[in-house]
Parts: sequence; structure tokens; C-alpha cells
Amino acid sequence: MLKFLKGFDAIIAIIFLTIIVGIIVITMRSKTYSVGYEIASLKAKEKLLRQRQVELQSELAATEKSVRDNLLSQKDINGKSRYILPDPKRVLRAE
Repeated sequence: MLKFLKGFDAIIAIIFLTIIVGIIVITMRSKTYSVGYEIASLKAKEKLLRQRQVELQSELAATEKSVRDNLLSQKDINGKSRYILPDPKRVLRAE
């Protein structure tokens, strides 16, 4: 009878430890999945922000061009161009 109770206690201990390990594994998996979903949402936001950056850069280029064209089209009292840009071949560029 004593051997039966010792065997029974061991079975209960093994079942209890299995349940504890299962709970720990489930908790870790759920955290892993939540981190994965968070990474996916951040990547989607990054993609949208990159697209928005490209759109804003093209808008900036268009605005700069329109401002440049407006400045170049201005005339002074004598009818001469108010602003004259230098020849691109003579402009020094730092690289």
C-alpha cells in the first residue's frame, strides 16, 4: 500500500510540474506573438512614413521650382530681370 501511495504521489507531482511548465510555455508564446504583431505594425507604419517622406520631398522640389521660376520672372523698373542665376558650368559644388 505504501508503494502505491509513493507511486501515486510521484504521478501527481509529475502532472503538477507538467501543468506549470505548460503555463510558462503558453505565457512565453503569447508574449512572442504579441511582439511579432507589434513588429509587423511598426514595419507597416515605417512603410507609410517612407511613402509620405517621398511625397513631401517631391512637393518640396515642386515648391522650390515654382519659387525659383517666380523669382526669375520678376522684372525691375527698367524691364530687366531682377535675379540672374550664374551659368551652371561656373558653379562650384562641394562633394
